[in-house]
Amino acid sequence: MGIDGLSLFFVILTTFLIPICISVGWSGMRSFGKEYITAFLIREFLMIAVSCMLDPLLFYVLSESVPIPMLCGAEHLLFVGIKLFLCRGLVQ
Repeated sequence: MGIDGLSLFFVILTTFLIPICISVGWSGMRSFGKEYITAFLIREFLMIAVSCMLDPLLFYVLSESVPIPMLCGAEHLLFVGIKLFLCRGLVQ
């Protein structure tokens, strides 16, 4: 792991945006509070790890594991899977 100018920007951006995202979506997720916070913190850890990774293999593994917390506890798992497939397919 290492950090350079661009990685530092993404780490700071992630650190500031995750609490904002949690507070914006909190009203709709009060019944799943613990799981909601846990999923966001896991996702934040993975995004920061991807930003700081210098090894290409670990970068690939971590970048592919970032969407996994979105699948946990999904009621409409098929819809979420299709959405992830379309988003990942359009980006790559």
